[in-house]
Amino acid sequence: MNKPHHIQYIAMLLLWLVLAAPIRVSARDFAHIFTSKGIYETCEDLWFKCFMLNDSTFELSDEAHTAFVEIVNPADSVVWKEKYPIINGECAGQVYVGGDWQTGEYRMYVHTRNTLGLADTVMTPKRLLIVNELPEAQKFVSGLHRNGVEQGEIPEDFPTLVATVELDSAEYHTRSKVKARISITDPDGNPVKARIALSVYDRLYDYPPSNLDIVSHCIGIRKKKPASKVIAGSRFLSDGAVAGRLKSGKKNTRIPLDGQLINVFDYTAKEGSLNIVSTTADGHFEIPSDMAASLGRDMLLKPVSGQKMKPQLEFQDPFKMIADVRRHSKDLYFPILAKTDSVTEDDDTLDYAGRHVMRLDEIVVKGNAGRYPKRNKVLGYLDSISTLHGGAWVCGCPAGYGTSFLNDYVAGYTHHPIDASYAPMKISRPIKGKSYTIVKYTGGNHPIDYLLDIKIIEYTGPKYSEEDLLRKNGLWKTRGYYPRHKFLNPDEDEMSLGLEDNRNTLLWTPEASTDENGEFVTEFYTSDIQSQFIINGIAHASDSSSPVGLLYQTFTAKKESLECKNYFMNKMWESE
Repeated sequence: MNKPHHIQYIAMLLLWLVLAAPIRVSARDFAHIFTSKGIYETCEDLWFKCFMLNDSTFELSDEAHTAFVEIVNPADSVVWKEKYPIINGECAGQVYVGGDWQTGEYRMYVHTRNTLGLADTVMTPKRLLIVNELPEAQKFVSGLHRNGVEQGEIPEDFPTLVATVELDSAEYHTRSKVKARISITDPDGNPVKARIALSVYDRLYDYPPSNLDIVSHCIGIRKKKPASKVIAGSRFLSDGAVAGRLKSGKKNTRIPLDGQLINVFDYTAKEGSLNIVSTTADGHFEIPSDMAASLGRDMLLKPVSGQKMKPQLEFQDPFKMIADVRRHSKDLYFPILAKTDSVTEDDDTLDYAGRHVMRLDEIVVKGNAGRYPKRNKVLGYLDSISTLHGGAWVCGCPAGYGTSFLNDYVAGYTHHPIDASYAPMKISRPIKGKSYTIVKYTGGNHPIDYLLDIKIIEYTGPKYSEEDLLRKNGLWKTRGYYPRHKFLNPDEDEMSLGLEDNRNTLLWTPEASTDENGEFVTEFYTSDIQSQFIINGIAHASDSSSPVGLLYQTFTAKKESLECKNYFMNKMWESE
């Protein structure tokens, strides 16, 4: 056997040994994604809540602290990818549905370091329908009735919570206050303290394939166990918001074995905000979730030690790793459990009129652009001292015209050539926005006799891009967590203003809890939309023998009666 064949044989043997190594079956996490509704129009906010659950016990997992969220369009292209913090096994956030997203079924994936392994072959995404106008949804949902969606039944031995919704009425007028009491008990009727996510939305935005509730998901995971075979040590996603490697920018120079330190901060430049992460001996580092959560979305990193080796930073791209796994995986959709409606659906009452996002015509603001882009606090500071990186300087020699001479700013223009016989007076730094005189000579002992050009210009300083400013100051920029947004519920005063209210999502409560009596009470207002509304929710209690439950209820909102309107108008006339 010659040498090349011998090397190839050894490599194949090593590969076989790796593949033949014992595969352990371990508890994995899976992400149950709950969204504010199933159908979204472009330019809307998509609200989501995610429970990270252990696939054996269905308890909330503490294995991960960063969620990597992706939304993939029908053409299998990623249209959204952001990172969100996980706190005590729960993750909540918002996604903006872009105005250029095309109509079709989208998939939403949530991954952590403990949901993916190199051996994965299936994924369980959330299915969503995106439309430009709501009537487009008809062609997708017209053939989908609850009986037309694959369904399953809850096994008798599956531990579930009992969740009920009690409304103060079965029917409401538009712009009415709704009071809902949520009760969570175990199968024996004992109250349970549970975490709840709750949404109330117009049923026209219900998409049956998206209705994989938490019980259906848990049962599907228990039956299929799609991703429980894991090769030991296959966790390749970071648990922090950012991970990367510090390396030497100097050729043939290695990082000292004792590791290095990196300062992490954001553009707010808060006083006292000193966050330090250390690298391992081989230069790897990670920004932990708690540190990232205290900073803004854009973070700045500056190596503070090992300057002699000219440190450079490289960042990991977790979404590229996820894309590589997804490319070799297939999607798995579990059966949906049948739900019982408290109010019978009446297809004749479907009304798509007025159910759309109000869009304004594009507004273009024109103005005189400044010479420089607007800088934030940190970049503004770096920009202000950027003149120190240039070679321009001002001499105190009188130039006339109320100006001073600016030297070495424009090539060839200086009041003090190398062979000049006189020394400059009072050297200083130029000031941005100030006018100076620049002069060009041919040289000689008396340069004024050899004047070629003289003019007055405004000093604008060196023009550095954001990247240039960062690099010149030894800084790197990277993205942390997507900023947190709040779902706004109108109050009584706002409802009394009389403005048109076309809200199709009346309530989004991602982080509620029941009290010691197993109850949670909430109030919200109906909008101007006449429709049947769906109250949808999930419940989880890690300290219960029945950890998961589902919420489902409907109610109808109709226009106020003629008598009510007349009474309102009479009151208005009386008040005048």
